[in-house]
Amino acid sequence: MMTKNSNSLSLFVAFALLMLSNAFAYGQIYKYKDEHGKWHFSDKKPSHTKAPVQQINLKPAVITEKTKPFLTVKQANGQLHYTAHNPLLIPAQCFLNDKETKKKISSAVIPPHSSKTVFKQQNSRNKRNVHFRYVLGDPTAQPDNALILPPFTNYKPMRVSQGFNGPFSHRSDSSRYAVDIGMLVGTNITAVREGVVIRTRDNYTLAGVSSPYFLDKANLVKILHSDGTYALYGHLLLGGVKVKVGDKVTAGQVIGLSGNTGYSTGPHLHFVMLYNNKGKKQSIPFKFLQPGNKQITPKRGDWLLPYLPN
Repeated sequence: MMTKNSNSLSLFVAFALLMLSNAFAYGQIYKYKDEHGKWHFSDKKPSHTKAPVQQINLKPAVITEKTKPFLTVKQANGQLHYTAHNPLLIPAQCFLNDKETKKKISSAVIPPHSSKTVFKQQNSRNKRNVHFRYVLGDPTAQPDNALILPPFTNYKPMRVSQGFNGPFSHRSDSSRYAVDIGMLVGTNITAVREGVVIRTRDNYTLAGVSSPYFLDKANLVKILHSDGTYALYGHLLLGGVKVKVGDKVTAGQVIGLSGNTGYSTGPHLHFVMLYNNKGKKQSIPFKFLQPGNKQITPKRGDWLLPYLPN
C-alpha cells in the first residue's frame, strides 16, 4: 500500500521526467539586449553581455495537414490491413519492414493523392511491429540533366558558401550535390526550371545549429519537374513563400524570399535537385547557366550571376 509521501514522490519523479524530456524535445532560444539596446535572438547562450538573458523554450509546431506519406493499420474481416497513404502531388515509393528481423515485408509505388493496402495480416490479435518509410518520386524516373537557371534574378552576384560534398552538411546521398548560396534576407528566389509545386512550408521564424530541434524547421518550396526530379529551395523567410501546392511555375518565376530559418548559421538559400534512385533519395549534380550561355558547376567561393536571356 502506497503512503501519501510515496505517492507524492512518484508524482514528483514523473513531473521531473516530463520536464527533462521537454528539455530535449524543445529548442532553446536566448533573448537579450546588447550594449546599444538592440534586441538579439540566438540559439547559443551569450557569455559577453551583462544584460539579463531570457531563455525561451520553443515547442514543436503542431501540423494538422498531412504533408508526407503515412501508414494506417485497421482491422477488417479478422485481418489487419496496413495501408499506405500518399497525400502529395508526386508518386511515393513506400516500404514496410519487420522491425525485429529487418526484412522487407512489402513495397509499392503509391500514385499522387491515393492510398493502397500494402500488407494484410491474417491474425489480427497480435499487431506486427513494423517500420514504414517512403521515398518521394517514381523509382523508374531518369533525370534528363537539363541545364538550369540560377535560383535568383537579382542583378547582384551571389556567393556560393558551400558546394558539392561540402564538409558542414553536404555529406549524405540526399545532400551530396546540394549548394548553399549566401544572400541577404528578402532576396527573390526563382524557379530554376518549370514544374509543379508539390510542397511548401511557411511557419517558422528562427534558426540555429546547436539543437536537433532546428533540423526540420526550415521554410521551403519543393517543385516537381517533367523528368521526375524535384528541387528543394530551403531556409526561406517566414511569410516569404509566394506559391502554393498545385501551382504551375515557369523558369525564372519568383517562388519565395530568402531567409534564415531552420538548421542554418546565417542567411542563405539551400538548393538541391533530388529523385528516387531505385528506392533511395538521391541528389544529382547540376550546372547553372551563366551570362553568355556559359555553364558552371557551383563550387565554394564562386560568384554566381543571374541568367538573363538576350
